Amino acid sequence: MHNYNDYTIEDLARDDYFRTSMLHPDRESTAFWQAWTAARPDHRDRYDKARIIVFTLDQRYNARLPTEEVANRVGQIIGRLDEIDSVPPTKKPFHYWWRVAAVFVASLGFLLWNFKDSSKPQLSQTITEQAAQVSNALVARKNDTQHNQTLILSDSSIVTLFPGSTLQFPETFAGESRKVTLSGDAFFEVSHGAKPFLVYAGETVTQVWGTRFRVTAFPKDDLVKVSVKSGKVSVHKSSEFELPASAASKPAPGIMLTMHQQAVFDRNDLLLEKSQLKDLEIITQDTDLREQVFVDTPVAEVFKELENLYGIEIAFDKHTFANCRIITSFRGETLTERINSICEAIEAHYEPENGGIVILGEGCR
Repeated sequence: MHNYNDYTIEDLARDDYFRTSMLHPDRESTAFWQAWTAARPDHRDRYDKARIIVFTLDQRYNARLPTEEVANRVGQIIGRLDEIDSVPPTKKPFHYWWRVAAVFVASLGFLLWNFKDSSKPQLSQTITEQAAQVSNALVARKNDTQHNQTLILSDSSIVTLFPGSTLQFPETFAGESRKVTLSGDAFFEVSHGAKPFLVYAGETVTQVWGTRFRVTAFPKDDLVKVSVKSGKVSVHKSSEFELPASAASKPAPGIMLTMHQQAVFDRNDLLLEKSQLKDLEIITQDTDLREQVFVDTPVAEVFKELENLYGIEIAFDKHTFANCRIITSFRGETLTERINSICEAIEAHYEPENGGIVILGEGCR
């Protein structure tokens, strides 16, 4: 085994063991590189950049290149990254590292006829047909598919809606609380906020500020279940629930749940009981663990991949972002972390709209 401490990015990308470890990882090589990146702060930066280069070569050429050709191609990619780094700070494209994700944006050519559409892109008819407007500007989203669907609420909370489930939520949260109503099964990743987040499901109310948990409450089932992955929530019978006047500072009385605990309401005997969660698969979200690698990919394709992975619709103006291309890898980041990272890179921002996402910005120049 070589002493990799003094290896440059280029040295790593050319090294056979490093390339094999990235493309065909095993337990031994994974443990080695985890230890190596943790040894010194600068190791992580070199590892991330070299890893991107390895994936770039593998995906672009889809074949094993001769050793001398690998060295040549690595040099070309390093040169391109150096060009990005050499741009004056006031004009330099943003490059952002997020855990194992490295994002480089290269602007290619000019904007198509300098076209800019000043109108805000709208979510497609597919979503608007599913959204039912009711009193107090509420939206109802039902998952009629066989796949999970992801919704982003106006406070950036994320809801994974399982098949056969319906969530009712306001276009914009107002008042003293953030209230949603669930019929079915959903996993919640609630953003922190001053206003308590309330989930009305069957005969129960779950109160939370910022945490991850799952609520299962199909109308025909005898049981309503609230299972906590992290954080703390309080669960109540809806007939007894009353939000305290000082809701911003304390929860209403009820059963308190912390990590890996569960509350079960039995509709037959009207009992609400607390227990330890035995089956942790109930709260496992494997979507965020799926790796995504993009090599000089148009941002439109990146958004499409996110749509397919998370079952969420992302609206944006294709002309505005036509020149934006991404080199990045993700593994372990949440949907909002991935969206934020990409938006930072293309100098854009996102806004939740009826459970979907609208990307806004002036595009890459």
